[in-house]
Amino acid sequence: MFPACRFILLRVLPACLTLLCLFTTGPLRAEKPSPGLELFENKIRPVLIEHCYECHSAATTDIKGGLRVDSRDALRSGGESGAAVVPHRAKESLLLDALKHESFEMPPGKKLSDEVIADFVKWVELGAPDSRDKPPTLDEAASLSWKAIFEKRRHWWSLQPLQKVTPPVVTDNDWSERAVDRFLLQKLRQAQLQPAEAASPRTLIRRLSFVLTGLPPTPAEVERFVTEAKQNRQAAYEGLVDRLLASPHFGERFARHWMDVVRYTDTYGYEWDNPAKGSWEYRDYLIRAFNQDVGFDQLVREQIAGDLLPEPRIDHQSGFHESLIGPMFYHMGEHRHGDSINFNGIHQEMINNKIDAFSKAFLASTVACARCHDHKLDAISQRDYYALAAVFMTPRWTSRVIDAPGKHDTLIRQLQELRSEIDQELKQSWRDQAEQFRSELTTAVVESSASPRSQLWREALGLQLAKGKKKPAPLKSDDIAWPAAQLLKVTTPAEIKTSWNQLQTAWRTASQTHRRQNGERFQVLTDFSEPGFPEGWQVEGDGIRYGYVTDGTPLIALEGEQLIQQLLPRGYHTHALSSKLPGAIRPPSERDLPGKIVSLKLAGGEWSGFLRVPDNAFQTENVIFFDRSEPAWQTFADRPLVNGIQRIMFEIATSDLNPDFPPRTGKTRAGGKLLPPEDFGFDKRSWFSVTEIVSHDQTGTPADELERFASLYEQPAPKNSTEVCQHIGNWLTESVDRWSRDQASSADVELINWLLEKQLLNNKSTAGSHLHKLVSEYRQLEEKLPFAHTANSMDERGLTEVSYPLNIRGNVDDPGKLISPDFLDVFAGRHQVPQSPGSGRLELAEYLVSPQHPLTARVYVNRVWQWVFGEGLVRTPNDFGHLGEQPTHPELLDYLAQEFTKGGWSTKRLIRRLVLTEAFQQSGIVSDQARNIDADNRLWHHYPTRRLEAEAIRDTLLAVSGRLDRSLYGRPIAAPRPKPDPSKRLFNGPLDGAGRRSIYLQMSIMDPPRFLVGFNLPDLKLPTGKRDVTNVPNQALILMNDPFVMSQAEEWAKRLIADSSDTVEQRLQQMFLAAYGRSPDASEVERWMALIRDLGNTREQTVLLDNPEVWQHVAHAMFNTKEFIYYR
Repeated sequence: MFPACRFILLRVLPACLTLLCLFTTGPLRAEKPSPGLELFENKIRPVLIEHCYECHSAATTDIKGGLRVDSRDALRSGGESGAAVVPHRAKESLLLDALKHESFEMPPGKKLSDEVIADFVKWVELGAPDSRDKPPTLDEAASLSWKAIFEKRRHWWSLQPLQKVTPPVVTDNDWSERAVDRFLLQKLRQAQLQPAEAASPRTLIRRLSFVLTGLPPTPAEVERFVTEAKQNRQAAYEGLVDRLLASPHFGERFARHWMDVVRYTDTYGYEWDNPAKGSWEYRDYLIRAFNQDVGFDQLVREQIAGDLLPEPRIDHQSGFHESLIGPMFYHMGEHRHGDSINFNGIHQEMINNKIDAFSKAFLASTVACARCHDHKLDAISQRDYYALAAVFMTPRWTSRVIDAPGKHDTLIRQLQELRSEIDQELKQSWRDQAEQFRSELTTAVVESSASPRSQLWREALGLQLAKGKKKPAPLKSDDIAWPAAQLLKVTTPAEIKTSWNQLQTAWRTASQTHRRQNGERFQVLTDFSEPGFPEGWQVEGDGIRYGYVTDGTPLIALEGEQLIQQLLPRGYHTHALSSKLPGAIRPPSERDLPGKIVSLKLAGGEWSGFLRVPDNAFQTENVIFFDRSEPAWQTFADRPLVNGIQRIMFEIATSDLNPDFPPRTGKTRAGGKLLPPEDFGFDKRSWFSVTEIVSHDQTGTPADELERFASLYEQPAPKNSTEVCQHIGNWLTESVDRWSRDQASSADVELINWLLEKQLLNNKSTAGSHLHKLVSEYRQLEEKLPFAHTANSMDERGLTEVSYPLNIRGNVDDPGKLISPDFLDVFAGRHQVPQSPGSGRLELAEYLVSPQHPLTARVYVNRVWQWVFGEGLVRTPNDFGHLGEQPTHPELLDYLAQEFTKGGWSTKRLIRRLVLTEAFQQSGIVSDQARNIDADNRLWHHYPTRRLEAEAIRDTLLAVSGRLDRSLYGRPIAAPRPKPDPSKRLFNGPLDGAGRRSIYLQMSIMDPPRFLVGFNLPDLKLPTGKRDVTNVPNQALILMNDPFVMSQAEEWAKRLIADSSDTVEQRLQQMFLAAYGRSPDASEVERWMALIRDLGNTREQTVLLDNPEVWQHVAHAMFNTKEFIYYR
């Protein structure tokens, strides 16, 4: 063989020895195989499969070096370098040279054993018998090869059931009898190491306070603990632990830890960085949950399937439907703008974000790595990825009302009662007024009275132009004033009769034609003659729950002189009682609607609108915001599914239930009204109405059947102008009369609203009247009604499962077969996800918290250990797979996981167990022996020195300066920004964030708080299991020069000047206690006193004590010490 050919073969073969695959192609021979063939089946084929098939078989479209080893002929023919195997000639078989590592290391890194190589030599010498007489197809090779790889990988440590572990017995143990300590001590003894001595009480309280609350202990708390510890250290420490676990700041601390894991953001990133609706509600939900010690199993259920729980967690004390907030978990992170109809790849990228976060948060697995191919290292197939995609894509990603059910019922019912009283008063008043219509019309038209009332009638009927007003548009035949205007143009009886007959005939013809065409072309799904929506349509919010009205229900005016805005036609009106009430209508997907087209008669305003959402890409531009007071037809036509889209949904919603509100800046509503950039959608009135729904196959919408004219033309033809006025008067009076007797039709409502518009019914409030009093009470009560709390969540009601296309090689332009919802194949048979009629999220959640699942408890316990000790037992908390590290103490991890689940998944109980250990109470002093043997402290021979996280540094500055606002919860506070960008809603916030803790600062993907970024705030787009901790010059510069730091030094100085210190030394002592939790030693007092005297240029105590500039510099200097931002 030519040397060049030999070189090429040895260059391409390393790629083949990488992953395990297993398949068979031809049938097995019936007779007993020869020894050589038996050797091939038992020893040769498995090795080829394990190390070669992924790159050198039909399983790949990119054959390395042209060499395939998945059939007899292919192996003997070889690749670009010639035959890899020459039967009976071992020395000429280049495959054997490669296996021996004589030229190149194949497989890379680790040579196969001598026994395996000897098997290959023997096989070649026997003639290289091979039963594979034809190559497999691509699907056969891929499927069978993955089975072999999968079978090997499924035995990885983290996929095995939790092992029942008994804490070890350690002889001569005078350190601790606690189970956790015994596990640690056993390993320390094996390494011939000893734990560090116990930390001092001052060190311990500072450490514990930061670990459990993220805040420094106050001087009073330090002194209390030190005093109590002198009497009984253990009792004092347990009391301190319990106090800190009960602190409301505990919830803030551990919520922030979990927020890292779920990639918490207040915005969606990309160019517009739109607000993520309800993100802060999710943050507050976490704080409440950790403070209340809600079991982590419940939090898992709520975050994965909180909208599906048969017994949701509702907190009537706080007023929240907590379980519905949980699925906001899915909505964190970065979301692309637009949708895949216009820009292919958007929904694929969004689902990738969800899968990545889910798998890392709950499974410590990198499932997103299988988007383009089977996972290169772990037991995760590409099919697994797309099965999870189907799970998460099945529900509707939308907004939900997260108030506890019935939270506002009392106020709402009071509004209903007041509306009923107002309604009855109006009916009596307007019925009396309507009785005068006939005479008023005669006076106005026949007698041509100059009274203001007569002028109103003539203007209303188009007979007179109002003074100072523009000429109105010409009347149309369907206008209410049209008949009167035409009849009163003529004067003789013959002309009047002719005109009447023409009008009546034209109306009857048009009405009958429209009615017939409507019946032929449109199927009425509902006209709301009874409350309720068509089957499969889902609704949300009190605006819908209390929004159904019959014809003629008054809409109370909430300001101004008017009593009511209008009478409402029957249907649903979210503002029927208050435009604060939220509402949403969610029909089935377009493919599940009857007919090709659905049309709704809609009205709306104040940023209500409808969205068309392809595959949950709710930041679509397919949003139309309403700005019309009268219902008009809106059509939704079924669209072709392109670019892998499986479903298009639409919904009509008030702004607070629109998942994409507020939209990007620059977006307008109908009429061209622009949403101000500073509008974040909080406390926003919004409303819509729907009065009829039809389906149809042809374009167009139902025609007006002109019912409002029916009672007019039922009368006999008038003989003169007086009778015309009587007919018009009868027509209008009878409508008011029917309404007053609760018998109004939609036609009557149109007529009465016309009368109101033309000011022909008295609709003004007279001070002192009973109506005035009732309307004032209504307005005051409505003002007290709170705006609803809403958040982006999930809604699976009325939906069936969605299959998701497997993108070939991850290419969004090459969709393959559809994959149904399912969980990872490695857990097949242990859960009910594929048997679910919907997404399977509830079944998935229940499996994750079941005793059969090996990961959830392990992963979470490891996280908590890391949050308490600084490093996890597994130091890669988001990856328990092959690329991650294995546990330093696997038995301890399993023991804690089992105790955790047996203890009700209580986070506080787990933390209490950990912080009460002697391991946690160790000092940070490292012996030389420990440093040499275990420099990374993997055996926990001391408590590590830890730098405060970014938020804790900022919060400590606020706490020590006295500026900290310790209140909980609330909307995000804009961070200070030197260069605001209103086009992206990036505004400049208060320098100190209004004194609020860092957890309440707005986490904008585009521009996160810069102070926090400087101290390793994680990338908000990605789930973070462990933060980076760097020590770079920029951090020193921040502490030296950042205006926030200097402002807190000034704030602390003001407080110091006002204290009761009698001496400089006394004040210095208080500053040390506040900043470091300890008193200064003699040398420190000397150094700091020298600094203070130099700063004040005097030794005079009184002058120094009263000089704010001195103390501001001293405070700033303390902020810049290492001890201020580290604890041991």
